Amino acid sequence: MKTPRSRIARAALHTSLLLLLTACGGGGSDPAPAATPSPTSPATSIPATPATQSKALVIGIDGVQYAALQQAMAAARMPSLQGLGTVLPAYTGGIMGKPTQQQATDGPSWATLLTGAWADRHEIRSNYEGQAFQADTVFKLLKQRNAGAGTAAIASWRGLPLLLRADKAAGYLDLAKDCDGSDSCVSSEAGAAIEGGSYDLIVADYQGPAQVADVAGYGTDYQNALAEVDRQVALLKASLAKRRAAHPNEDWLVIVTTTHGLGATGVADGIPVPSNLATVIALDRPANLSPALPADLPTDIAPWYAYAAATDVTPTVLAHLSARPAATSYAMDGSPLIGAAAVRQLTATTNAKQSGIQLSWTVPATPAAITVLRDGVAVATLPGNALAFEDTTMAPAASGYFTYDYTVLADQVPVSLRATLNYVKPVSLLASVANGITHLFTLKTTLVDRIGGTQAFTPWVSGAAPAYTAAGDGPFAGTDTALASTSYAGPTVCSACDGGYRIPTSQVTSTSAPFTFGFWFRSDATRSGMPIVSNKDWGSGNNAGIAVGQYGSAIRFNIGRGGARLGDKDLSFSANTWVYVAMAVDVPALKVTYHAYDPVYGMQSSSAVLTSAFVAALDGLGSGFSLNEDGDGGYGPNYRNGDASNTIGGRFDFGEFSTWNRALTSAEVESIGRSGTSLTTLVP
Repeated sequence: MKTPRSRIARAALHTSLLLLLTACGGGGSDPAPAATPSPTSPATSIPATPATQSKALVIGIDGVQYAALQQAMAAARMPSLQGLGTVLPAYTGGIMGKPTQQQATDGPSWATLLTGAWADRHEIRSNYEGQAFQADTVFKLLKQRNAGAGTAAIASWRGLPLLLRADKAAGYLDLAKDCDGSDSCVSSEAGAAIEGGSYDLIVADYQGPAQVADVAGYGTDYQNALAEVDRQVALLKASLAKRRAAHPNEDWLVIVTTTHGLGATGVADGIPVPSNLATVIALDRPANLSPALPADLPTDIAPWYAYAAATDVTPTVLAHLSARPAATSYAMDGSPLIGAAAVRQLTATTNAKQSGIQLSWTVPATPAAITVLRDGVAVATLPGNALAFEDTTMAPAASGYFTYDYTVLADQVPVSLRATLNYVKPVSLLASVANGITHLFTLKTTLVDRIGGTQAFTPWVSGAAPAYTAAGDGPFAGTDTALASTSYAGPTVCSACDGGYRIPTSQVTSTSAPFTFGFWFRSDATRSGMPIVSNKDWGSGNNAGIAVGQYGSAIRFNIGRGGARLGDKDLSFSANTWVYVAMAVDVPALKVTYHAYDPVYGMQSSSAVLTSAFVAALDGLGSGFSLNEDGDGGYGPNYRNGDASNTIGGRFDFGEFSTWNRALTSAEVESIGRSGTSLTTLVP
């Protein structure tokens, strides 16, 4: 269950926030570890200059709504926060719609601040106090590198010491103080911890703004609560000033961060909206990110993903304390905000062929080199300007879901994420596909048939020159290209479009023998009711002939006999993705089968029974079998000319058009699509 707010929160309004200044409440203190005495030097020796000792103070403030904080800063109510030196916009809550998404409440937010990870790693999903960290905390990571380091956590929110009880029991956390809702207790205890010098890392949690907003919303009392918590921060800064004066060899890093925002009424509802997700991170030294602090609460949190994140706090602390884990064991979604910059906005998706992981990122500054590790092992070394990497080296034994931890190093500065692969084991191209193949138009840099060399696709529009995609933009790997068939969005006379291409229908269809045609196809899915390939008058589906057309994100197969059609069949496809499309017509058996292999939808097939009347109409107009047009080459221009508002935008791209003198099986068609292999490997 959610940990309830302290009774102090509701009493605060009746005492003008004075209870936020009361003495410590609740919970017992753990004794601080004894300071190691310095050896006494002989009177005659020259005192050695003390070595620099790195220490860190992290202050988290719960329930600070970004717009209200901006108002408070504009009114000069937050001098301690603003006076640190660097104030960065930041976000919490993970990435919307991804496995990292989490509630913007105390438990998950503090878990992220203390682990540098989102909920898919730390597994703290709510404020329920019975949960346990599934990711290493900053305290554990520091102790693993420096067993003698002193660590302390002093919290107004009583749930934080409970979440850290395993760290306390294991000896990773020396002091866990529950101040039971009293911010003044936090200042008193944390101030003593700073001035006592026994701790190298101190984490302090304040909750006053959240307590007041929970009762009174965002009015004057909330602005006063923000000013009050800033005064509490000032007390810690004063303690730190004393410590620095007495021990100038200590290099203290100070970070103040808002842990999460609040909902529309001031309640910590955790809903993934900007009011809950927008935060700030302030630190007392220059950062390697320097975006200006936006003046307004964003309407959409997505643009803030380019800013700092709650996951950056722990890596920043560990970098300062020289305790950052090695790259081979780095498991944090964030990166240090000081020193050299890591890559930002690291994302991972299953690639189009479902055979690997596609990583992408941005770089604040171009490093000399980028290294990609998977589960601690390097899988790629890339130039410093690289912004993506496709990893297909894992090759699981079978299809299924697989999880990997990726770390990307920019000049040895790491950032990590966990990725899940929905793996589809590749299928090899069946050798039988070569049987009965009659034509193979590669459509790479030529429209000529590879097999006979006597046939070629020709443009319907006289003088139109074919255009091809850039190298690497075809359906196959490497430098493959494809026929880039332009849209009909140009002038009425269609001088800006290719107008489609044709070969004699007799080279594809037959009214007496079986045949198959297949091709690679890519579209942005914006056209609807347009022919992809056809040998008929597209003006009506009832007209005689064959047509394959696009209707939004569906590929529709149609056979007409003149006055009737053989039921339209729709198969789905993914926009901007290469799919393999085929129609297999077994004329003697009076059967037609439609196929579409899409990497997302997989293999789709549908069949229908022919009649003699439909068989007799298979050659359509007999004028030509067309790509990007119908059987008479007039659909695009006629449609455009018939209504000036019809621009028929969008694109159709074609790769490797082939024909067979038999009906290919579903397994053979699937092997072409799933293997992603050119048929030129089978044809000399």
